[in-house]
Amino acid sequence: MRKININQVEPIGMPIYEMKKLFTKQGNFQEVSMSVISLTPGERIPTVGMSCHNEDEYSYIFSGEIETYCNGEYSVEKAGDATLIPAGEEHWCVNNSSEPCMLVCFMVKKAE
Repeated sequence: MRKININQVEPIGMPIYEMKKLFTKQGNFQEVSMSVISLTPGERIPTVGMSCHNEDEYSYIFSGEIETYCNGEYSVEKAGDATLIPAGEEHWCVNNSSEPCMLVCFMVKKAE
């Protein structure tokens, strides 16, 4: 899993907006989905076992925090963090905090 915090990314300056590229990937994609997730305190995804899928999973944490297990390593993601979990990597996450965790998730399936 790759992790980036938005505060560590240099903005691309324009007169009317500021953009920060967190991840860039080129290629031929079959499908892209975007989801907004609210993970309540004490909840885990998946509820048991590991998650593994054929899509690259890009996430951005808007508020709260989650603990993630991926590729044998534990980490804590907080507001401002972005992650990339490549297709095929087993993982799970849990909200061990007392506040909901809000994140946006993009699933990108490569063309076959």
